[in-house]
Amino acid sequence: MAVAERAVAGRTAQNYESEYRKDTLLGLKIHLPAQALFLANAVAAVLALALAGGFAFFMGFTRVPAIGIFSQNADAFGRVFTGHGVSALILWPIFFEVAALIFTSTILLGARIWSKKAGWLSFGLMVAGAVLLMVSTLNGSANVGFTAYVPMIASPFFYLGYVLFATGALIAVVNFALTLAQARADGLLKGTLPLLTYGAATAAILATVAIACGLVALVPTLLWTAGVFPSVDPIFYRTWFWGLGHTLQYVNVTAMIVAWYALGALTFKAAPINEKYTRVAFTLYIFFTVPVLGHHFLVDPSLSPAVKIFGGSLMGFGLGIPSLMHGLAILGSIEIAGRKAGATGLFGWLKKVPWKEPGMAALMVSMSLFAIGGWSGTVGTTLQLNMVSHNNMWVASHLHGVVVGGTTLAFMGLSYYLVPLVAGRQLFSRKMAQIQPYLYGVGLFIMMMTMNWAGFLGVPRRTPDISFGGLAPDWNLPMNIMGIGIALAILGGIFYVLNMVLTLRHGKKLA
Repeated sequence: MAVAERAVAGRTAQNYESEYRKDTLLGLKIHLPAQALFLANAVAAVLALALAGGFAFFMGFTRVPAIGIFSQNADAFGRVFTGHGVSALILWPIFFEVAALIFTSTILLGARIWSKKAGWLSFGLMVAGAVLLMVSTLNGSANVGFTAYVPMIASPFFYLGYVLFATGALIAVVNFALTLAQARADGLLKGTLPLLTYGAATAAILATVAIACGLVALVPTLLWTAGVFPSVDPIFYRTWFWGLGHTLQYVNVTAMIVAWYALGALTFKAAPINEKYTRVAFTLYIFFTVPVLGHHFLVDPSLSPAVKIFGGSLMGFGLGIPSLMHGLAILGSIEIAGRKAGATGLFGWLKKVPWKEPGMAALMVSMSLFAIGGWSGTVGTTLQLNMVSHNNMWVASHLHGVVVGGTTLAFMGLSYYLVPLVAGRQLFSRKMAQIQPYLYGVGLFIMMMTMNWAGFLGVPRRTPDISFGGLAPDWNLPMNIMGIGIALAILGGIFYVLNMVLTLRHGKKLA
């Protein structure tokens, strides 16, 4: 019976041979419908990042007192504040992560995607949701920040955009799971999942939880703004929204670590010493992540102290464990690769690291900035310190360390390899790619340090103007220096977006 089933599966798989092409770089067997879906989501991700950078320019230089673009225009600042949050924290990472799910379930395995129709339905819903979110933001009908806390109210189209985008992402996760099941049925996947696919599966599990929580928060709010429900309880909204928001952050972290492992392997043939160890670390994220939404309520009277201490503090500290485990595993694999290349002495392996390789540069800078951002985040998990840092620039430093310095830079580095691989085109400018991670990283480091400095002084994080009648002149110095970091980071972002666009449009075709 088992032999007959395998024969049927083999015949089924062979029926799709005409839909494949052979990659000339790594010898991968690429399913053409999966290739098209990967590129569509990757292009949407790059466009979303470009939007995020545009909003960052206006928001950042509004916060720099010496420039203050919209410091006297609260409406314009509200638009760029919301737009930056939506495009940088929602659209860019999730489009890229959907592309990563497609890559790790099809191209990496030589498998076919379970449903082309589901893939394009997912993409269509996400694009429609993104358009509604951006239009609502730009026309001024959604000046509520990306969190959109009730009882603040935005246009119904803003919440509809969120719901459509979340539904599309959920369909992508289901398609990923069924693609893996199909690969196993076709005989292409035997035993345990490859490490990168295992990490992507961890991200998919967390994404399912995050999207479900988001829909619980957003659907009633959409009905409230449409006049169907009389009201939405603010604490109900905030609790379920952070079930989305905080869990989504660890979808990003898990996907970032998948990118780290891939970059180590692609640039230096660095492989983990013990894969069981790394798989345990991935699994720990599922255990620790969801309760940690409690740290968003440490200064809120709505939850009991026991919930705050357990979820907000203890489990928050626990989240540092898998991140540290992965960091040690990746650095250890790079050290071993360096010693295999002939390195001697305690730190001689660092001389063997290919620092001019764009992916290695992105990996090492991403890990460094994520470590700094993660450390600053522990402040937010401690009640006493949270009370003095919760709503000031210290939080902005933490977010930019983990989401931008960590996740975004890792995704940038990985796309220098995956986009040319899947598109069949040579990277347009290797020199630009070599410079970009360092330029972007230095800019972010300056931003993070000055944001920490400003947060220590108590500078608020959601206001366009910090002068307050000249009562705090010492606030101006760190906020003005921050402008140098903003300029460098935006320039680094422009380098990346240009390189990706020019690669797809004008990159030399590979044989």
